[in-house]
Amino acid sequence: MSAKLGGGTPEALAQALASPRETAKYLLGRPFVALLIVTLAAYAISALVVANYFAQHDSAVQIGLGLALFSLLWVGGAWLLVLTPLSAHLVEMQRDLLARSTSAEERLRAHENDARLQYALEIAEDEAAVLRIAEQALQVMASGSAAQLLLAANPDGEIDRVVTVGDMPDAARCQIRRPGDCPTVRRGQGMVYEDSMALSACPGLGGQIDSDCAAACTPLFVAGRGAGMVRSLGETGDPDLFRLLQLLTTHANRIGTRLAVIRSVAASEMKAATDPLTGLSNRRALEGRLAGLLDRQSPFALVIADIDHFKKVNDTHGHEVGDRTLVVFAKTLQQSVRGEDLVCRFGGEEFVVLLPNFDATRAAQVVDRVRNELPRITQRNALPNFSFSAGVVDHGHASAADELLRIADETLYRAKSEGRNRVLVAEAANSAG
Repeated sequence: MSAKLGGGTPEALAQALASPRETAKYLLGRPFVALLIVTLAAYAISALVVANYFAQHDSAVQIGLGLALFSLLWVGGAWLLVLTPLSAHLVEMQRDLLARSTSAEERLRAHENDARLQYALEIAEDEAAVLRIAEQALQVMASGSAAQLLLAANPDGEIDRVVTVGDMPDAARCQIRRPGDCPTVRRGQGMVYEDSMALSACPGLGGQIDSDCAAACTPLFVAGRGAGMVRSLGETGDPDLFRLLQLLTTHANRIGTRLAVIRSVAASEMKAATDPLTGLSNRRALEGRLAGLLDRQSPFALVIADIDHFKKVNDTHGHEVGDRTLVVFAKTLQQSVRGEDLVCRFGGEEFVVLLPNFDATRAAQVVDRVRNELPRITQRNALPNFSFSAGVVDHGHASAADELLRIADETLYRAKSEGRNRVLVAEAANSAG
């Protein structure tokens, strides 16, 4: 504040009231001088008036009139020159203190919200939990304004997750397809679009919107790569948009950091549970899935399939052809089952198929169709003809994973001993083909 109060500022007054010494210094300053001048002027004027106009009265009347006139002049002068400015600036100081208090409360609230967000994200175990937390944070931060979070599972892919809070018109929704389409992501920093009608308005808008609509947008980076953005709507000319941009940026950084950790862990787990040659799940993934089905006592069927005479394929045509044979067989199995089924490379040329909610008979029918189609598939892929044998069990054969795998393996070797190129069900031990 630049306004003066009898020669002092509101800050000076606040400082003066902080301690008795400072109060004394303030009162002995310009306000004291002003009061002294008012007192002397009131005395001089009242004395002159009484001497010139009331000299004929006795001394008691003169003293009474002088005191009355002095009091009137002193009160008027003090009110006009000291008390009125003092009152005005006290009100101004109160407003300033209230504004500072409000600002401090907002900063404290923002700090508390940020601390809660960070803690919530630290215990989030997957991306779905992160998005739920981000939605709650946007609701608190936007305070009734409309806001959006757009995220891609792959920075090079398309936006596949959108979180929207508040009442956002369709025309004001961001329509970018990929993270790289967003100017804030390309620039690597937040932006405030103060005028939606200007030539610099966001190119991602879905249509024509109100001229007084503005937006604050900030990129969301995951492991150093732009994976999306966070935005909130506001009004053109609103200075709070820049404060909002800071909050958006802080939230986006928190969310991006947690997503990077979750995706890194998921990628490591995926790599540990994936066969590098075929891209199928490995034995570790099978054991985890099988244990879950057994714990829930869910029905399922399990198939162990083994390529017949695979060593001969390797010895005759070379390991490159042998690897291609494994890859084609893995792909054929994967394409022949449902999305919820699990196909694993169990080791070498041995594969396992886990089919939830199937019994052994239905599973054998599925695998047998693959066996019948295999000659056409090998020919189409320019591979030497090969066949496979399989043993099939289901949840009714045993209650333990090791026992089920043992029974299926015994059934597989029975199919091998009976001439190969066949699918056998453990229960009946009959050819399914």
